[in-house]
Amino acid sequence: MDENQQRGPIFRSLNSQHESFVRFINTTPHAITLYWMDYQGQAISYGDLSPGDYREINTFHTHPWIFVNKETGVRYLVDQRDVFFPAPWFLKYRGVRRSELPQRIERTNVYIVLPMFTLQQVSLRVIKNCLTYDSQAFLLDIPRSLQLELFTMLPRKPRPS
Repeated sequence: MDENQQRGPIFRSLNSQHESFVRFINTTPHAITLYWMDYQGQAISYGDLSPGDYREINTFHTHPWIFVNKETGVRYLVDQRDVFFPAPWFLKYRGVRRSELPQRIERTNVYIVLPMFTLQQVSLRVIKNCLTYDSQAFLLDIPRSLQLELFTMLPRKPRPS
């Protein structure tokens, strides 16, 4: 995950009886990795999604999910948040008469999208791509804080031999 993003609260799954049936859809041009946050707050990989691909998952409404760019470690968004909690399946059927319920439960489409980056973040990513080694960040004529940010930014580049 992106070392440059602020660390927020620790998310973990809680026990629940309320199931949620989702279809995670990668709308980005990048390969992403799906992570379920387990009961101890550890990120458990549920595999990768190619651009335009989807994965159907049965989960619970108290189970957080995160979506990470496979190459850069940048967290992507669902509903403008970088942590997704699915809604229980029955919420969308509240107030519907029993006779009008579908024959089978329909999955909820969950669209994974790119985050909005600041101009500084975009600029640092472009510069990072031009570096052969992380340590070259300290040779640039830029403020020390930006050098450090470039040096620690993912993806990491190997040290010179």
